[in-house]
Amino acid sequence: MSELNDGGGRSVKAVQTSCEILEELLERGSAGVTELSDSLGYSKATIHGHLSTLRANELVAKEGDEYRIGLRFVGYGERAKRNVQIYEVAKEEVDKLAAETGEVAQVMVEEHGRGVYLHKSEGEHSVQTAAYPGTRNYLHCTALGKAILAHLPEERVDAILDRHGQPAVTEHTITDRDELKAELEAVRDRGIAVDNEEILQGLRCIAAPLHGNDGTLYGAISVSGPTSRMKGERFEETLPEALRSAANVIQINAMQA
Repeated sequence: MSELNDGGGRSVKAVQTSCEILEELLERGSAGVTELSDSLGYSKATIHGHLSTLRANELVAKEGDEYRIGLRFVGYGERAKRNVQIYEVAKEEVDKLAAETGEVAQVMVEEHGRGVYLHKSEGEHSVQTAAYPGTRNYLHCTALGKAILAHLPEERVDAILDRHGQPAVTEHTITDRDELKAELEAVRDRGIAVDNEEILQGLRCIAAPLHGNDGTLYGAISVSGPTSRMKGERFEETLPEALRSAANVIQINAMQA
């Protein structure tokens, strides 16, 4: 688990501006100088200067009058994933879960107080979800996130919630801190976290934490699907047992990696 970056260190304004431009391009897909200037509040000359530098370093690409994130980030992302200790062994088990359940299976880790999806595998009957590898999400509104929060020190949980809040994503999202903490206690008791349409209407998710042999928390794995299939014995017993089994395999294999 990473330390929670509180932004208290000395920042470099030029780097901050470039980061804002990259985030805006990531959000928009592509944009021109005028569009970025209007959105971010910097002069066109400033935007153009940063884009020229980013382009020279192959971090953005230009198509016509618009810029987009460069494919060099694909290499950065692949390297970043492989630097996570459990990635390879978790990926294999997540693929198996998706094949066996027919649903969407995923693995998430925490960084800077957000949940980052490392791998997503789609089973034969899976539904489309917005998450993909690299997507960052709030931790309070996903089963994966709650599985992680439940096994962090309370002061760390408070720091994360102080920084990112508990915004309502759907009408089912837990937005009260005391209610969330009660839910996290229940997660610790049963070893499984549940998301009941808290991030997407009509979607339920079950997640299990991933621990090392020494108790280190690495992240969490999940299975999610439509409420029409995620119910009854399958939701309450079959899928939780499959997740516990996969988490155990990951723990054992991670020791050998």
